[in-house]
Amino acid sequence: MTYNLQWFSEDANPKRIDNVRSVLAHIQPDVVALQEIESERALRQVFGNEFELGIIDVPDEHQELALAVRKPFSLVSTELVFSTPSLDEAFPGSRDVLKCLVQTPTGVPMTVYVVHMKSRRGGRLTTDSARESACGLLAAYLATRAKDENAIVLGDFNDAPDDRSLNVLESGDLAARAGDSVRTPSLLVNLADDAAKKDMVSEGLYKLFNGRPIDPVVRGAKADNDRLRGQDYDFPADVRVEQILFDQILVAPRMAKGARLQVYSGEDALRGSPGRTTVNGNEVSYDDKGDLASDHLPVWADLVPRLP
Repeated sequence: MTYNLQWFSEDANPKRIDNVRSVLAHIQPDVVALQEIESERALRQVFGNEFELGIIDVPDEHQELALAVRKPFSLVSTELVFSTPSLDEAFPGSRDVLKCLVQTPTGVPMTVYVVHMKSRRGGRLTTDSARESACGLLAAYLATRAKDENAIVLGDFNDAPDDRSLNVLESGDLAARAGDSVRTPSLLVNLADDAAKKDMVSEGLYKLFNGRPIDPVVRGAKADNDRLRGQDYDFPADVRVEQILFDQILVAPRMAKGARLQVYSGEDALRGSPGRTTVNGNEVSYDDKGDLASDHLPVWADLVPRLP
């Protein structure tokens, strides 16, 4: 499962903590990738001792990546990839790829890569190169590894499944173009491809919540992302559909058989009011600690890691 918890701080609103715990209780995930976490202390508000936590916990980074692993799964190691300062344009701040080695209860190893790519803030066209560079670097890193390991790459990509950045990562081809039919999934299989074609979304759905159950589908979401590709535009004024599928799970081809991506959109993931955060350099002020679990929805899949 992957879940962007949107500026999840220490001493979060108790109602928000309850909503996140409720989401986790409904899905019962064994391995959870997380983004936008202030610290390990923040995570411990929702994850009990039945989970091992992997997080680098850089003091000045308020949007940490993390991994939570439910026992008897075990977290073997945690490290950052691409932490060289010269790569900060592709991986802002300390949001480098988090690489975690995980072992199943039966001893099968998995390598989990947690990502949070640069946002589209500042203009989609202007920021495309950062996400494309990040996916290109990660694809090159995985090229000699992913086929020989149970590799899982998941998180918030800030691009949709058929944008160029994801096509580069899926195909391993640095020259890959955007579009549905222009890449071959030889390096990784994006489990979100079919979901995107069905207009499933993982970000912004809470804006449509009116207290009743709602499916994570917004008609026209994929078409509008395609329409605005290659442009800088004013969000949300220039878009027809605000909701989009940013959160995705990619797996080594050996793990893709029978796997299906799902988006959880229960009431506990949609109810409440969003918080408000002010950022000034490295200083972050959590001005209004809302009770909405997140502006993102959790995305998950059942996977079967296989021995070589």
